[in-house]
Amino acid sequence: MTLYTDILVRSPPESVQNYVQQAFVANEYRITWDGPQQGRAEKGSRGANIALGAFAQYYAIDFRLGPGPGGTTLRLLQSNSGAVGGLLGMDRVKKQFQALSRSIATWFQQGGILLGVNEGKI
Repeated sequence: MTLYTDILVRSPPESVQNYVQQAFVANEYRITWDGPQQGRAEKGSRGANIALGAFAQYYAIDFRLGPGPGGTTLRLLQSNSGAVGGLLGMDRVKKQFQALSRSIATWFQQGGILLGVNEGKI
């Protein structure tokens, strides 16, 4: 199962891109854009996570921008399970994803453009 968060904002995709970039960087994530409306944010080292398990966590979040009711929807997808780190690693990855989702939603709320947040599992 993959966790996701949909963040609906009252803004065109071009403006949302700037918020996304700032929010991920402020949370110490590296961003790789795969086009103007999707990409991946990563934190930590995948290699160190494989070698050291829960002692060196790796976080990856895929994101997409798309049309939504009244604006743009930013979908965040938890891209790694943390299973290399066992149950502790899986719990850390889940908590980090949820914390980052709240942080990004707060960026939009402070900008006065947040319309809503939906969370779930795919």
